[in-house]
Amino acid sequence: MTKIELTPAQKLEIFEEYQRRMRSCVPWDSAMKWAPELDIVGASYRPFIAFPELAPSDAPVAELNPAEHADSPNRLFRYCIRLHRAGRRLLTWWGSQTGSVIFDSDVPIPAIFQCREGEPGVWNESPWMSLTPAELMTLREGTRLAKGRVVIAGLGLGHQLIEVSRRLQVKEVVLVELSQELVDFYLPKIRPHVKKRLTVIVGDAFAVLPTLAANVALVDIFPNYGGNEAAMLELRRRCPKIKKLWGWGTATMSL
Repeated sequence: MTKIELTPAQKLEIFEEYQRRMRSCVPWDSAMKWAPELDIVGASYRPFIAFPELAPSDAPVAELNPAEHADSPNRLFRYCIRLHRAGRRLLTWWGSQTGSVIFDSDVPIPAIFQCREGEPGVWNESPWMSLTPAELMTLREGTRLAKGRVVIAGLGLGHQLIEVSRRLQVKEVVLVELSQELVDFYLPKIRPHVKKRLTVIVGDAFAVLPTLAANVALVDIFPNYGGNEAAMLELRRRCPKIKKLWGWGTATMSL
């Protein structure tokens, strides 16, 4: 591979851009609008941490020590708190647009990793889910739709479940989660923060949702952001008793 050498002028330009963004940091706000550049005061970004006793770390997930992770009983899931370093860019997205966020200090970001298929305790290098600004912002639109009886498909890290339960318009929440192990391992950490009556159904959302009646269903079960429109259209067709369905990464978003 050819090594690319930057000129002194290019290095200076990169440094000056870094300095500009670090000087531009503002406090995080849960209603903050997405922009291609988000520069945030690190001390103001505090997502929900389910295992506060764990030490944050930026080591690879497979190299974390026992004080830095919590594993599910069969080692299918590993929870940890990633230490995102000050000034390091983190990807954001909004619809078809992408951007980046930086923080002016180190920030703890909760994450769950899955094991490789058929290999418990052998972890994928990238998180299955993490509470980055991109995740929180792209879930927010669905949360704002929640009212009455709400179905949430996909437990994830519990952020949307907690936020939906805080809404005055919501009367009841039904959680549909594929993994019994994740429910047993992680939901006990979430349940004390859920403010409405909660029913839990373990099963495949594509099989369970067509049997349910609700005002709104919020579907966050897709491995990737984008490209899930066909699956959501089919799910809507099969769920006549759910008045409105919203899918993460499939909705047309507005600023």
